[in-house]
Amino acid sequence: MTEKQYQKLLDRIKFDLYQEFINPDTAHYGMKYLEKAENDDTIYEGILSEREILQDELGRLCSLQNKYIDNEEYEKAAVLKNRIIKLQLKIDKL
Repeated sequence: MTEKQYQKLLDRIKFDLYQEFINPDTAHYGMKYLEKAENDDTIYEGILSEREILQDELGRLCSLQNKYIDNEEYEKAAVLKNRIIKLQLKIDKL
């Protein structure tokens, strides 16, 4: 990964985290970047496979879902459950 690609990825991560902390109700939990990565693999080229990216995202969503359940925010947990199921189906297809 070149320095320019690294900085671009770092900026994306910072912006996404900032948006999620500012307004978690409208946060996309990384799905926008995951979908973009499917179309533009140049950032991850040769570093992570598509399966690894999806599995990392799945783990993150499961952790977030558990946090919502612990905080008794069941509506948010249900939304994440749907996203988790979709990701599991994508992983199973690979």
